[in-house]
Amino acid sequence: MKKQGKHLISSIMKGLSLSLRGYITLLSSILPYIDYYRGIRLDFIPREDDIFVVSYPRSGTRWIQMILYQLTTPGDMNIDHISEVSPWIEHFLSNHVMEAKDLEKYPSPRIFKSHLPYSEIPKGQCKYIYVERNGKDVIVSYYHFYQSCLGYKNSFQDFFKLFMQGKVQYGSWFKHVSEWRNHQDHPNIMFIRYEDLILNLPVTIDRIIHFCGFHVDKERMSDILKKCSFSFMKQHENMFDYINETKWEKECSQKLDVRKGQNTQARQLLNQEQEKQFEKEWGKYF
Repeated sequence: MKKQGKHLISSIMKGLSLSLRGYITLLSSILPYIDYYRGIRLDFIPREDDIFVVSYPRSGTRWIQMILYQLTTPGDMNIDHISEVSPWIEHFLSNHVMEAKDLEKYPSPRIFKSHLPYSEIPKGQCKYIYVERNGKDVIVSYYHFYQSCLGYKNSFQDFFKLFMQGKVQYGSWFKHVSEWRNHQDHPNIMFIRYEDLILNLPVTIDRIIHFCGFHVDKERMSDILKKCSFSFMKQHENMFDYINETKWEKECSQKLDVRKGQNTQARQLLNQEQEKQFEKEWGKYF
């Protein structure tokens, strides 16, 4: 009887131990989301002159960050990374790089980078600049990003399947873009095509100036256009790459992230069948 009793107690304790471990594991997985929700939804309060630069990843947010940095400051290139002056808001808050109170120290107008869908972006009387890039080019750029910065080892074909299923960081490109497109007529939202940055940068910068209500001396425009050109940013790519941003946060090793900036990368990797799959999915949303 004593052996049976000990065995019963041992079984109960084992069951409790497993249950406790399960709860701890579950709690560990939930806590980051609780912290993120608290930071982005409760603690952070947008100012009326805040500007959010939003896009699906690999679509040109850093380019717009650079433009806004040049338009709102003397544009000195003595910073280590663009995130110092234009934080990636959900990344910084969720990874405890900063807290909402730290963002209060930033002078107005504050410029935030984000990849959040419209449903999750902090709402206010502030302005939102959404950058949309050709989805096929996004796939290729995202694939190279996964390889160089996230250690992805599988083929492009495997990555294409994940992308089309929305099983990559920030989910479905189609949903992300379509959700923001549904609100593009809102007076506080401006849509920019990545391709327009390449084809007509001066006109695009003029649109941004008008949308944000900036007053920029004409004498500065030639310098601004020079510093916002892709060739100039390529020369200062340490200011814009993902790994250097992580290094700035956590002292990690460096890999460069500003690639070619082209808008025809899809032709290099997508085959005809993948083109058809993309167009079919596109037709469901647009």
